Amino acid sequence: MTRTFESGPARRARMPLMLAIVGASGSGKTLSALLLAEGIKRVQPGPIVVIDTEALRALKHADGNPDRFVHVPFPPPFGPLDYIEAIKHALTHKPSTIIVDSISHEWEGEGGVLDQHDSVVAEKGRSHDQIAWKKPKAEHTKLKHFILQQRCNWVFCFRAKEKIKPVKGGEPEDLGWQPLGAEDLIYEMDLCALLYPGVDGRPKWKSPRMHEQEKMKLPGWWRHLFASEPQLNPDIGEQLARWAAGGDVAAPSSTATSSPRTLAKSDRAGYEAIVAEIDACKLPEQLDHLKGTMRDMWNSIPKGEARTLVTEAVKRAEARIEQWEIARKEAAEKQ
Repeated sequence: MTRTFESGPARRARMPLMLAIVGASGSGKTLSALLLAEGIKRVQPGPIVVIDTEALRALKHADGNPDRFVHVPFPPPFGPLDYIEAIKHALTHKPSTIIVDSISHEWEGEGGVLDQHDSVVAEKGRSHDQIAWKKPKAEHTKLKHFILQQRCNWVFCFRAKEKIKPVKGGEPEDLGWQPLGAEDLIYEMDLCALLYPGVDGRPKWKSPRMHEQEKMKLPGWWRHLFASEPQLNPDIGEQLARWAAGGDVAAPSSTATSSPRTLAKSDRAGYEAIVAEIDACKLPEQLDHLKGTMRDMWNSIPKGEARTLVTEAVKRAEARIEQWEIARKEAAEKQ
């Protein structure tokens, strides 16, 4: 059968946001998620629904205001299918944003993917190790696809722990702070912010630890919002929602009380965008492509500070990629 397709101009329309906040205990995950959701609500009205797997801890942030968010207590078991049912209930409120605090229990909690696998192995023996993954991973995939099909905004809170990787015949490899959860769900996120212990919701976007850096995700078109490493706040949530609705992230509404640094002039957008992309790139071939783009637009970049910003971004990227390449080679040699 011949298939038919439709085409049209490429315009950004309303799309759901998929945001992840990865953090250690006490780093400000829940409050940060609420603040971002409050900003999103300015653009896309509707209630904020919090699915709370953390023994009602989200209620600490109700602040005596029962209308701040809709609270959905979610006790164990925490299987992927249980998460689907909790989300279905949250969707009945027609939410602007669903906060899942935390999604980590789906992987490592009671009744979660790891627990289901381990229960089969305990019952049937180590010889069933591989087959024991089949059912829980299939359920996890079903949860992921269910989430991706919904049209609301999401903020997922991931617990984080410092991890090391044993290296045969050598020192363990330092992986830094890593999210506790399925990597394929992290992959689907539009933004992934890492909160270190005690930072009160101020994510860092640069790390000397390669594996830690790889988990951070900040697209170039949002990078200027975080240039001063601000605390996650409603104004940032609003800016992200405006972008997702097809608008300009540099135009906060009159409801905003404070706004992050934005582009001062339209003629700065070009070179600031290339700086953001250079700062975000992780592979040598990406950097080579961006250098070519930079050369093509060099004459349009104002002399002085603007050109310095671009050249310094290239130097940072070259040093960063060189460091990662050295780390990869050292890790390979130790194995």
